[in-house]
Amino acid sequence: ARQAGALRELIADRPAVAPLHERLSAVHDTLAQLGQTIAQACEDAPPAHLRQGGLIRDGFDAQLDEYRALQRDSTTWLAQYQKELIQQTGIANLKVGFNKVFGYFIEVSAANRDKAPDAWSRKQTLKNAERYTTPPLKEYEHKVLSAEQRAIAREQELFTHLCEQAQAHLEALHEFASAAATLDALACFARRALRFRYVQPEIVEEPVLYIEAGRHPVLDELLADRFVPNDVALGVGVSRVGVSSVEKKVAPRSTVEPHDTQHHDTQHPDTRHPDNPTLALITGPNMAGKSTYIRQAALITLLAHTGSFVPATRATVGLCDRIFTRIGASDELHTGQSTFMVEMTETANICHHATSQSLVILDEIGRGTSTLDGLSLAWAIAEHLAQRACRTLFATHYHEITQLAERFPNVVNLSVAVREWQEEIVFLHRIVPGAADRSYGIHVAKIAGLPPHVVRRANELLGKLEVNHGTDAVKNGRKPPKSDPQTTPSGQLSLFTQYLEHPAVEKLRATDLTVMTPLEAFDLLRRLREELE
Repeated sequence: ARQAGALRELIADRPAVAPLHERLSAVHDTLAQLGQTIAQACEDAPPAHLRQGGLIRDGFDAQLDEYRALQRDSTTWLAQYQKELIQQTGIANLKVGFNKVFGYFIEVSAANRDKAPDAWSRKQTLKNAERYTTPPLKEYEHKVLSAEQRAIAREQELFTHLCEQAQAHLEALHEFASAAATLDALACFARRALRFRYVQPEIVEEPVLYIEAGRHPVLDELLADRFVPNDVALGVGVSRVGVSSVEKKVAPRSTVEPHDTQHHDTQHPDTRHPDNPTLALITGPNMAGKSTYIRQAALITLLAHTGSFVPATRATVGLCDRIFTRIGASDELHTGQSTFMVEMTETANICHHATSQSLVILDEIGRGTSTLDGLSLAWAIAEHLAQRACRTLFATHYHEITQLAERFPNVVNLSVAVREWQEEIVFLHRIVPGAADRSYGIHVAKIAGLPPHVVRRANELLGKLEVNHGTDAVKNGRKPPKSDPQTTPSGQLSLFTQYLEHPAVEKLRATDLTVMTPLEAFDLLRRLREELE
């Protein structure tokens, strides 16, 4: 309450916060009087708890001062009382003391016990001394021992009275707290905007999200110049905002550039880039930046809605009714829900409530179940969100889903740029057009410290197994064949894991044994065996 006046004066000449200055001025007089009362009553540095005492200043309440005087001045009173007793009895070595077991006592040596007045009450007998008490000493003991408790109780009474006075001005206090909190948030926004080069976003009615060189507000601070910014272009009307810089800057940038070696991109280009994409399918390796990319888009959108500048070089943000996210893995076993059940519950909420005005962030939907189940669910969810035309960033390792870009005009494929250099992988952390054809999971496992023999065995198995998602066709410069789960004759999805048959098996199947002589059959068997070896 005492700071209301200082805060009002601080923003007096700031037109941008004139409404807040008016609100503070309206409650200033009321709070100034209350603040003065509290300042007179309370210490500037009170203890952490009322049970310790020490909140109310000395001199504010006479009764409290009396209790405190008893605690502070007990030594002086006892010394004075001891002096009086020596004069009355003539016992020079008489002492007045205290211990926690027997309280206050008068101690007389055994040689002088006969000089003790009859009015004294014997309290304790020692080997070489006798201890007594007197009515004045008992009375003082009672006052001193209860003084601390009485002082704390009195402080609580005074504090309760101050609270009642403050409650009478509750509306003014609430108004001041609200204005101060708003100023605090705005000052924080301004400080970060100046320090980290934020820009003012443009807020529009259209469901659009257009960000140039966007940065993650936390990682941008931690990584500084090492953080790689990226662009986002989503929503109906993005073509009118400006040409997507994702489309313009196809060549990736990185602070790590291999030299003196041959390197190549692992992404295949996709020349199709919708004018008004609402759903972006983002593929690429783990650790390459997919999760960072989609999270920073959501954070920039949220910051813009709170009134803050945003970490980007330019941003146009359409108003959102909600920001939906499904990121990470967690369970609720205490309610009987597994990790996958929690994932599906949250995704179901998104599917039911996301509108064309929403922003949806999805990270690796379907990874908690079998491959075919997960792919089927992720595919269907992506189709549903594409049909609803809500702004969606969909990060996935199911490369088959990227074929949705050929079926839906508002779906675009993006991927994380990766370079291969001397059998090593370099993550460029740049989002570029097109779909990735590899996830580099074994390489990430190697970085994580998986035993070398396990990594070698995984590479061997990868060479034997084929995942039918058109990888060979992509490497040969051809588009992968279309695979639509609704039109496949077998009714099965396009993802299968199978062992490739040896050409010798195909020749054996094509042979008509009924027309061969025994010598021809023996010769065929010999040739097939040579091929197998």
